[in-house]
Amino acid sequence: MAPKKSLAGFAVFAGTALAFSMSLPSASAAPSVSLAQAQQFAISQADQVADALGSASGGYYLDHGKAVVNVLDGAAAQQVEAAGLTAKQVKHSFAALTATKNALDAVKGVPQTAWGIDTSTNQVVVKIYDAASPATAAKVTSAAQQQGDKVRVEHRTGKLELHIADGDAIQNNQGRCSLGFNVTRGGSPFLLTAGHCTNLGGTWSGGDVSGAEVVESDCPDADSGLLTRPNGTGPGEINTGQQIDKAGEPTVGEQMQKQGSTTGGGGGQITSVDESVNFDVGVLNHEFGTTAHTDHGDSGGPAYDGSTGLGTLSGGDTQTSYFYPLTLELQAYGLSLA
Repeated sequence: MAPKKSLAGFAVFAGTALAFSMSLPSASAAPSVSLAQAQQFAISQADQVADALGSASGGYYLDHGKAVVNVLDGAAAQQVEAAGLTAKQVKHSFAALTATKNALDAVKGVPQTAWGIDTSTNQVVVKIYDAASPATAAKVTSAAQQQGDKVRVEHRTGKLELHIADGDAIQNNQGRCSLGFNVTRGGSPFLLTAGHCTNLGGTWSGGDVSGAEVVESDCPDADSGLLTRPNGTGPGEINTGQQIDKAGEPTVGEQMQKQGSTTGGGGGQITSVDESVNFDVGVLNHEFGTTAHTDHGDSGGPAYDGSTGLGTLSGGDTQTSYFYPLTLELQAYGLSLA
């Protein structure tokens, strides 16, 4: 996969029912629904224009809900502006940023670090946490410096953690997590959550589900897990009532919402895509980073933008929450949204 926006994640879903929910209460929900629709339209437009630019594209992002397409030259800028979008001339193509990110992926054994693409600054952002060892910090810093101005290094306080405890949505005798999305495969209902949760094995229960068994579990590399849904099909919606009818790729600058069994609802902004996050358990690839607040027990919970599902929570720190993209999960397991 070659994302054009921003990805990240690790947490536990917070909903009272295992049915993925988020409803639209009347008047108060209208502004967010309007924003979600506007964002999805802007992303669709930018995606088409960026594809048409080919190698002259530096990717795109949202700025207060409006699409900005990065370009390498004046001719490309004219093409973008002719389509009614804002152009921003940058130095590096999206392909070059992706190649830089992939080069950094060759650096192994460096827990408590992460790197992903920030199209708003036309850079790959490398994060080094103070929980990283001096040797790890030096190794990642050296690799980043070799990439020149395509990379920006940020030093972060705290520690990257999986958010796998203290949730109240789904649980077994080893841990608690959150349901991400109700899905189907071959006409049968399943529950989608985080792979670091299903790696615990066992039988899961909670909300309107009991006796759920693990059928797929992938972590590290991916962070996807699939459980049976013995109680029948659940609704394709968040526990607030918001319906989820499609999956989309996250975009830098996009405002998103989340649900988790510990922290509940809330939102934030997507800050990076296609991020490689080096948790202590291993590397999670293709994550997208957000400013949403999550905590232990939220793992597996959903990120979404209106009716568009974006991903399931992996974990993070006090500043950034990382999610694994829903599009990759549906592809990998041959799933459809319920």
